[in-house]
Amino acid sequence: MKKSFLLPAALLAATSLIHAHLVGRQSTADESSKYVMPVGSPNFYNGQSSAAVTLDQHSLLLDGKRLMVFSGEFHPFRLPAPELWWDVMEKALGLSAPNAEEVRLTEHNDLAAFLDVCKAVGILVIVRPGHVPYVNAETAGGGIPGWVSNLEGLARTNATSKKFSQVLAPYQYPDGPVIGEQPPAFLGESALNVYTCSHPKRKRILHQRELGHPRVERAYARYHRHVSREWAHQDTDNSQRQKRRRAVLRGGLGKVDLYGWDGYPQGFDCDNPSKWTELSTAHDSNHKRLNPAEPLALFEWQGGAFSYWSGPGYEECYKLINEQFVNVFYKNNYAAGTAIQNLYMTYGGTNWGNMHTHTIYSSYDTGDQRYRILTPKIDELKLQAYFLHASPDYLVAGRLGVSNSSGIYTTHLHSPDTDANFYFVRQASVVTLADTDLTLKIPKGGVITLAGRESKIIVTNYPFGSSVLSYTTAEVLTWTTFDGVDTIVLYALEGQYVEVVFQGSGTPAVTPTSTLDIAESNGVFTISGSPSGITVFTVDNTRIIVADKKTAGSIWVYHIDPSALYDMAPDIPAVWVRGPYLLRSASVDGSTLNLYTSVTWNGEPVAVEETEIGTLRGVVTMPDVLSDVTLPVMTDVDWACADSLPELAVDFDDSDWVVANKTSTFRPQQPFAGKYVLYAGEYGFHSGDWVWRGHFTGNATGVSLAIQGGFSFGYSAFINGHFLGSGQGSSHSQQGVDILEPVFNFTSDQLVEGDNVLTVIHDSTGLNQDYNVDDEFKTPRGIRGYTLLSEDGSLDFDVWKVAGNVGGEHAPDYVRGPYNEGGWWFERVGAHLPGYDASSWNQSCTPYDGTTSAGVTAYRTTFDLDLPVGSDVPLAFDFALDSGAPHRVLIFVNGWQFGRFLSTLGPQTSYPIPEGIINHHGTNDVLISFWALNSTGAKLNKLELTSRGVFSSSKTATVDVVAAPGWEELRA
Repeated sequence: MKKSFLLPAALLAATSLIHAHLVGRQSTADESSKYVMPVGSPNFYNGQSSAAVTLDQHSLLLDGKRLMVFSGEFHPFRLPAPELWWDVMEKALGLSAPNAEEVRLTEHNDLAAFLDVCKAVGILVIVRPGHVPYVNAETAGGGIPGWVSNLEGLARTNATSKKFSQVLAPYQYPDGPVIGEQPPAFLGESALNVYTCSHPKRKRILHQRELGHPRVERAYARYHRHVSREWAHQDTDNSQRQKRRRAVLRGGLGKVDLYGWDGYPQGFDCDNPSKWTELSTAHDSNHKRLNPAEPLALFEWQGGAFSYWSGPGYEECYKLINEQFVNVFYKNNYAAGTAIQNLYMTYGGTNWGNMHTHTIYSSYDTGDQRYRILTPKIDELKLQAYFLHASPDYLVAGRLGVSNSSGIYTTHLHSPDTDANFYFVRQASVVTLADTDLTLKIPKGGVITLAGRESKIIVTNYPFGSSVLSYTTAEVLTWTTFDGVDTIVLYALEGQYVEVVFQGSGTPAVTPTSTLDIAESNGVFTISGSPSGITVFTVDNTRIIVADKKTAGSIWVYHIDPSALYDMAPDIPAVWVRGPYLLRSASVDGSTLNLYTSVTWNGEPVAVEETEIGTLRGVVTMPDVLSDVTLPVMTDVDWACADSLPELAVDFDDSDWVVANKTSTFRPQQPFAGKYVLYAGEYGFHSGDWVWRGHFTGNATGVSLAIQGGFSFGYSAFINGHFLGSGQGSSHSQQGVDILEPVFNFTSDQLVEGDNVLTVIHDSTGLNQDYNVDDEFKTPRGIRGYTLLSEDGSLDFDVWKVAGNVGGEHAPDYVRGPYNEGGWWFERVGAHLPGYDASSWNQSCTPYDGTTSAGVTAYRTTFDLDLPVGSDVPLAFDFALDSGAPHRVLIFVNGWQFGRFLSTLGPQTSYPIPEGIINHHGTNDVLISFWALNSTGAKLNKLELTSRGVFSSSKTATVDVVAAPGWEELRA
C-alpha cells in the first residue's frame, strides 16, 4: 500500500493543535476485559464465540467482518399494502391482538412476509418486539389490545411473545436478515419503581435463549418540551435510577449483550423549525464510562419529529429535521465513534383505522420518505451511508483529540491499522448561519469553507484499493476498484474551494475540462478548484472523480455479488449509476448489465455508448403515456348520501344494543358520577366512535356530563332528537383537554311523556399509551360521569345502551382489524365496504352542499382509475381547513379508514392513500362521513383527489389491491 507523506496526526483547526486536548476512548486499547457477560448468554463476544453475529468494542461483525449498522425504523403495519414494502425497502438505505383468544401474524402484521422482503432486497434487520404487544410508537394503547384494559392489575409484563420468537427464529442470520433483537424499553422514572432492569423476572425472560442472536437494549431519557433530552444515566450520583443502571451494566440482573442509547436532540418544537439545540459532545465520554467494551450504539436516534393535533404540521417538522440537521447532528454521532445508528423513522406511513394514540393524528410522516417520495434528506443520508460503508478504517478508529477554537469544533479519529485519519469539522455553535473559513495546517496548506450549519468529514492517509489519498478537503462519497483502476468519488458544495492530494505516476487525463485544475510535483498530484458537475482525473491506476454535492447525490451504488447479499463494503463488486431518481437493483447476466431504476422499465434495452473512461452512457425519456395522467374530479363524480344518525328518531329501536349496566371497573380511572360505568371499552368497544342512549322518565331539568375521548376529540348531544350542543377537546401541545364537562338544560318542549332519550355521540382520537407502566392506557373513552338534573335531585336514568363497532372485540373483519370501524350507523350496516348497495340513498346530494343542521351524514361515491402500467403515482385526498363551520370527517377507501380530518383543529389536510388500498387499475368505493358540530350544519370547501408526483418506475407493475372482505362477507 502506498504511504502518504502526511503525519498521522495532521492537524485541522482554526488556530490550535488538535491533539493539544487529548481525550481517551475505546480507541487502540483492548477493552475486551471490561465486557460484562449477561447471565445466561451463550456469549456473542468476538474472539470468544463461533456465532455468525458477534460484537466487540468497535462494532458488530458478521462472519468476522466488521459491519457499520446504518438503519432506519419502519413499521409494516402502517403501510398495510405489503407489495409496497418492496418499494420502501428498495428506497431505504406491532402486532395486533383483537381479543384474548387470538393473535394474528398475517396480512399487514405478517412478520415472516416482511422479513422475506428484507432478505430479498438485502437489508439486515434488528427487531424491536417490545413487550409484545407493547411497542409504544404513538399507537393506540401503545399496542396493548383494548380488551386488556378491562383486566385487573398492571398490564405490561416482561415476556416476549413466544409466537413472535417462533416466527423470528428461521430468519436469523445467516439464514435470514435478523442480526439482533431489542428487548423492551420505554421505562420512565415511575416505571423503574415497578419494572426495574434488576427485577428478577426481567432477568429470567431476557435470557431464555430461544433465539441465537444478540440481545440489545437502549437507555431512555425523559423528554421535556423545548429542551434537549438529557441522558438518564447522566443523573447525579445520588440518583437511584443511575445506580440501578450502573448495577445492570456491571452484571446485574437484566444485563443484555449490547447496551445502547436513545436520543431526540432537537425535540419536537416544529413551531420553531429554525431553532436548533446545541450539540452534545458527551457521547464518547458516556460510552467510555459505561460500556467501553461494546460498540457505541444509538438504537433510536431522531430521524423526524412528531406533529400534534392543531400543530404546525409535518411540513414544518421536516424543516426542523431536514438535510442540514442530518448533516450536522449525525456527523456529530460519527465523531464519537458510533457504530450502530438507527433512525426513527425512515418511513412513517399512516395511522389508519384508529391505530394512533390520542396525541397525534392520521399522518405519521416522521421519516425521510414522504408519500414514498425521496427527499433531500435521502440524498444526505445516502452520502453518509456510502462513506461509512466504504470506510472500514472508521470502525476501528480511536480518538486522538478534539479542538474547540475560533468558532470551529474538530474531532480527530485515527485508524491504527492504516494510519488513516478522520477529522469531523463543524461550527462550534449551531447558531452560526454564515460561511466559515478554516485552515488545514498540513505541508501544502489549504482553506476549507463550512457553510452555515454544515459539517464535513475530512480524511487524510485514506486508502482506497491500492491507492491512498494523502488528503482531501472534499468529502468522500465512496470508492470501488473497476478493472484494476481504483476509483473514488469526492464532493463539496458547488462553489466551495477544494484541494485533493495523492501520489502517482504518469500523465493525468482530465474529463471533461472544468474549473478544477491538476498539478504535479515530484510524483505528488494536487487537484484544486471549485467543483461543478463531475470532473474525472485519471493517473495510472488511480481515478479521482470530483463532483458538486448535488451531483454526487444523484450517484447510486448497487452491490451485485449474490453471495454477499448484505455486504456493502467497497471490496464487493458494485455498479455505479448516475442520473436516475432511484436505482432499485442491478444484476449482471454474462456481459449484460441489467439495471432496474425509476427511469427504465421491464428490462427494455437502453442504447448506450462507451465514454472515454470506460463507463457507459445512455439516454432515457419519460414515456409519453405519463405526460398526461388524469384523475377523477371529485366535484364531478356521482355522490349519494344518507343520514347516519337514525338514533335521533323518537321511534328508533335500540332493543338489540348492548346494555351498559356495569357498576364497577378494575380501571384505576374511576367514574366521576352516576350509577353505571359508561366506558365503551368495558363493553368491548375500544376505538372509533360510539352512540350512547340514556333512557329516563320524569320531569328532568337537564343533564351534567363528563365525556372523555382523548385530546381533540369531539361530541354532540341530543335530547329526544333536539340538538343540545357539541364540543371539541384540544391538543396536548395546547391546553391538553381530553375531557369535556358540559351541562345542558332541557326545555319543556324537548321532553315527552314517558320514555325520554338522551343521545350522546363522540369519537376517540386514540387510546393513551403506557409509557410509565402505570396503566395509563386504561384511561377510558366514553362518558366518564353523568347526573340527571331535576328539581328535587331524585331522577336518574333507567337504562343506558351503547353501539360500537360490529362484533366488538370479536369483529368479523380479520384483515382490517377491530380498530378500523366504529359505531356510527353507516359503519354498523357496512356502507363503507365494497359491495354495499347504496341505491336507496339520496342520489342528489354532495359533501360540497353539506348539511344545514348538526349531525352525521355519510356520502358515498364510486369511481374507476386506470393509471398507466409502469408508473408510480402516489395519491392523496386533500381538504381545506374551515374555522367558521366545524366539522369532523372520516375517510374510507375500499373499506379502509385512512384519515380523520378536523376542519377547525387540523393541521392535516392531505391524506395519502397507498396503492393497494386505492385501486389504481379498477373500481374504488369511497365513503366520507361528515359530522357537523353546529346547529347550522357545514359543508366541505374542498375535497380533491391529487397526485404527489408521476414517476416512471420498475416497482411491481400493478400493485394488487389488498385482499380484504367486502360487504357480502362481513354484513350479508
